[in-house]
Formats: sequence, structure tokens, C-alpha cells
Amino acid sequence: MIQVLLTITLRGGTKFRTLEKDCKIRDQIIPEYNEAPSHVTIRNWVLKVGYYELTRPKEKADDWIILLDHSIQFGQEKIFTVLGIRQKDFLELKRPLQYTDLEPLLEKPMKTSNGELVSSEIKRLKKELGNITYATGDYASDLKKGLRLLDIPHVHDLSHLISLEIEKIFNKDERYEKLKKEMSLMRNKFSQTNVAPVVPPKQRKKSEYQSFDKIVKWADKALNLLNNTLNDADKIKELREEFNNITLDRIKEELTWIKDYKELIIELSEINIAIKDVEKDMKYNGLSLTTLKNAEISLRKLKSGNSITLKDNILRKLHEQFNLLPDKDNILCSSDILESTFGKYKNRVSENPMASVTNLMLIIAAFTCSLTEERVKECIENVKISDIKIWSEDKIGISLHKQRNLLFSI
Repeated sequence: MIQVLLTITLRGGTKFRTLEKDCKIRDQIIPEYNEAPSHVTIRNWVLKVGYYELTRPKEKADDWIILLDHSIQFGQEKIFTVLGIRQKDFLELKRPLQYTDLEPLLEKPMKTSNGELVSSEIKRLKKELGNITYATGDYASDLKKGLRLLDIPHVHDLSHLISLEIEKIFNKDERYEKLKKEMSLMRNKFSQTNVAPVVPPKQRKKSEYQSFDKIVKWADKALNLLNNTLNDADKIKELREEFNNITLDRIKEELTWIKDYKELIIELSEINIAIKDVEKDMKYNGLSLTTLKNAEISLRKLKSGNSITLKDNILRKLHEQFNLLPDKDNILCSSDILESTFGKYKNRVSENPMASVTNLMLIIAAFTCSLTEERVKECIENVKISDIKIWSEDKIGISLHKQRNLLFSI
């Protein structure tokens, strides 16, 4: 039962209180069902799994690859997180990384971060692991400096690398800036009207060029709607049944402005398709001479204005990354899995109205557990709640919630 509930909450994303209610309902319907555990019990199981995975000794080897980054800020702190995989294990994969491919190596709350602090933590890890051949992550200044101080090659995460190159080109392009502004105005104006089905997606304020794909896809589809490119009779019939002529005509009328950007949208769509091909290939197969050649073929299709410059810049950067490790035939160039882990953790922290760093951060390590029956038993039997309490006091200190209770108890 423990294994099943842990799988539901860690793989399925079901929150602890929801899982408790689900168990109680099953308890009422199925008499043979065991007594439902409380959400606190389920949470403790997760913490035990996370603690075990994070603190158990890791294999000492000379081919560790690490993924590193800071989580978004919770209260005054961010969580400096490092996950790892052996080079030999990475080379056996022919797909993007999954949670269970990785070993949790470090979770450290930080109020401030700089190169020296990052260097100190990675240096300690090196003593435990043996040798770190290279690190993959974004090029935040503290991460870059910390790795540089230790002479550890730093591979730029592919998604961040490409989005930065897009930003360099298009943040100077008045057409693109005007297109985004028009999209934002339309979203604000029509979100609560009968035009709402076609309003543009919400744009990111931070790392806005990582939402490039959403912007381009929406603009392309809106342009196709205006150009009446739909030739499927059944789809046309369905469209007419769902929207009356007045609504459909109004939607098209409010979209007419996008025709002014037709040339730009065609260019952006070509760029987006080529980039997605490159990302998919390298995230599945790594950065190698083969995937570099495939990238050149995909990007060769870009033959207009900004896209030519973008193609040259991306290819130059990818070759620079590959040349960082001349003794490696294949390089892990994506830290998407770490970003995904932070996203799952953020979803859990959202249950806490005083979002701050607590021992629930151990769930990040728990996500990497294989959750086999034997592994779950090992985690539960070898970790005591007192172990987690001691670890929490040492690594986190007094939580924001405890500080609040202490102040209000006066």
C-alpha cells in the first residue's frame, strides 16, 4: 500500500490531503481496503524517501556529470540543487533524461549566492563523488564563476542557449516588439468577451524568450484562420455549428491587425520549426558530431533576414559547447529535467500560504526514487522521523511558519 500511495503522489502529482480523502472514500466503498493513512503520514513517507535518496552514499567514480541550478525564490531563500548521472549511464540512454535516471546530490537553501559559495559546495561534492567531468545548466553568473574556480567545464543548457540567441536578434526587431505589444493589448481587451477563444497566450515577464514557441504558434494559427486555409468540410461544419456567423465575423475582424505581420510570422514559424527539430534531436541523443550535422541540416532552411544571423549564431555556439570537451563524443546538453523537478516542487509548495523553504524540499530528491517495492521498503525502514528533524534543523533552521507561531505566541 505504501508503494502505491507514494507512486500516486510522486508520479501522479496528487497532493497529500487529496490522497488522504481518496483513501477514505475507498475505505468506505471497499471493506477489504486497509485503514486510510492521514496526509501527515503520507507526507512523512515522502520525506523518508527523499532523505534516504539524498543522504545515502553515492558511487565514487571518475565520470560524474552534474545538473545544477537554483529554484525560484521561496520567502527569502532559493534552493541550490545538484542532480547527477554517470557518463557511462548517460551514453546508454537514447531518450531525454527521466527523474529516475538521476542521483540527488545536493539540496541547500541559500539566501544569497555567489561564485565562492557555489564553488565551496561543488568542491565538497567532488570529494564525495570522485571526479566531476562537466556540469550542465544555465549561465547564471554565480554558477559560471563557481565552476570556473574549480576548472569544471560548464555546458550551457540548450533551451537557455537558444532562447538567449533569439533574444539577441529579436529584442532589436521593432516588428517583433510591436507584434508582442499588439498580442498583449488584445489579450487584455478581449479576455472576457466572445472573442476570448482566440486571445493570445499570456507572455512571460521573466525569460520571455522561452515562450517564443507559444507566441509563434498562436500568431501562425491566427493568420491561418484569417486566410481561411481550412479545407476540411467536416471541420468547417463544426466551426459553423459552434460559432454563429456574427461571432465568427467579429473574431476575424478583431484579428485583422495580424495581417500586417504576415511576413514576420512566416519567418518566425520557419525559425520555430527548425529550432524544435534541433532541440528534439539533441535532447534525445545528446550533443555530438552527428547531432551537430543534423542541426546544420535543420537550420539550413532559414534563408531570410534575421533567421540567417540566428542560424549562424546558434551553430557557432553549439560548436563552442562541443569543443569544451574535446575528449567526449557525446555531451549531455539539457537540464530540462531539473527545471521540471522545480516545477513539481513549486506545485507542492503552493499548498502552503506562507510559501517558504521547509523540509518538504526533500520531495525533490524523492522524485528521483525508482519506487520499486524493495527500494520503498529500504527507505521507510532505514529512516526515522528524528533523522529528518535533525537534518531540517541543521540545513534549514527555524522555518517561517515556526517563526510566525513563536511571535504570535507572545
